[in-house]
Amino acid sequence: MQRRLLNQLALLGTGMLLAGLSQAQSNKPISLVVGYSAGGSSDYVARVVGAELSKRLGRAVVVENLAGASGMLAAQKVLNGPADGNLVYMGGTDTVLVPMVNTRVKLDWEKDLAPIGRISTAPLIFAVPASSPYNTLADLVAALRKGGKESFNYATPGIATMQHIYGELINDRAKISMLHIPYRGGAQITTDLVGGQVDSAVLVLSTAMPFLKEGKIKALSVSDGARVPQLPAVKRVGEEEGFSGVSLPIWQGLFLKAGTPAATVAAYEKALRDATAEPELRKKLAEAGFSVAPASGQELHSFVKPQAVLYRDIIKGAKITMD
Repeated sequence: MQRRLLNQLALLGTGMLLAGLSQAQSNKPISLVVGYSAGGSSDYVARVVGAELSKRLGRAVVVENLAGASGMLAAQKVLNGPADGNLVYMGGTDTVLVPMVNTRVKLDWEKDLAPIGRISTAPLIFAVPASSPYNTLADLVAALRKGGKESFNYATPGIATMQHIYGELINDRAKISMLHIPYRGGAQITTDLVGGQVDSAVLVLSTAMPFLKEGKIKALSVSDGARVPQLPAVKRVGEEEGFSGVSLPIWQGLFLKAGTPAATVAAYEKALRDATAEPELRKKLAEAGFSVAPASGQELHSFVKPQAVLYRDIIKGAKITMD
């Protein structure tokens, strides 16, 4: 009897806290801070998710684009603000990766941020021109091991991008030495890949698919933990010899500043879980090349932890830096 009463009081207390939070902040929009410009893929995801969160939280969710420093200006805005739930940060791979390669960025994702949950993942595609003699990653690796391995290059949108990390993962695990060709952004890469100006490139799925469908390029591997439904015959990297169990997807999730009340974090976590179960949201993100991959805050932490170790190992081995 006493235990039941205590449980009821605990539930009542949580309900009163959430009610108080809602009442105190009901007229103030939630700012969903994104580290990239309006019109890009991250902005699109934020707006689709933000609209669904607004319905479930009963408050306006306004996307705030704060581009710069590889997405870290957005993170710093949230860290410099109050831990009251009014600022939500949409982070992802860069949240963990950039501080590893740029010592000027003072961000520890485990200590400074409270994870709400994961939204999505997107695989990277290692691709070659249609005219390439290689049809699988194993074909390429075998050829490069025989000779001329440093004459083969791969293009990415820049140094320390996830595309760069994936290329260096292949170099490390396959024991080859492809030459990295960093571009300033990804707009020109597919054109140069189709034209044969570069030997290969690492592309996000949404960028690669139109060219794959038209037969202008070939995919040799995907970075995700599962095969891509659109490319069922293409092996995931973890299936290759020497890569057992490895995956390296791009991922996106929501975070609050560390120290935000647990009840507030829990309310956002439930809203995100319900939002990512919405069929229309899943359809919109799938059309944009993202796989909805919902995970709780704790599950997101458990997912990122080994990924962070993998990033660090690759960065250290390839001596990647933005300093």
